[in-house]
Amino acid sequence: MAQPVLLIEDDADIRLLAEMTLRLAGVKVVSCGKGSEGLEALGSQEFSLVILDIMMPDMSGYDVLDRIQERMGHDAPPVALFTARPPEATLRETRQRSVVCVLPKPFDPETFGKTVRELIGDDRAGNHH
Repeated sequence: MAQPVLLIEDDADIRLLAEMTLRLAGVKVVSCGKGSEGLEALGSQEFSLVILDIMMPDMSGYDVLDRIQERMGHDAPPVALFTARPPEATLRETRQRSVVCVLPKPFDPETFGKTVRELIGDDRAGNHH
């Protein structure tokens, strides 16, 4: 069975909506409201993808991303940044970090679910009706 996706998002409403969207798209998801909780989850199980909010109160998404890469190196799951900031600005700041894509907020549920399925290599992504 496919490994779940880890969603790290501090806004409870966005986290719930993203979680429900992913579940409806057939994606298993574990969600956390803080960067520190996400790092704990990464230490206890494997994930196919990390969806990471950038602006969080306890630690920024960039800090979380740096810790993931320090701790896990090449074994780290791919990371998609989840942000309302313009993708160009976000990508400029992630040039030295391995980020597979920037997922925009607010998000279109159908596009969000399809993009995440493609990122985790779910072959149903192209066959969604």
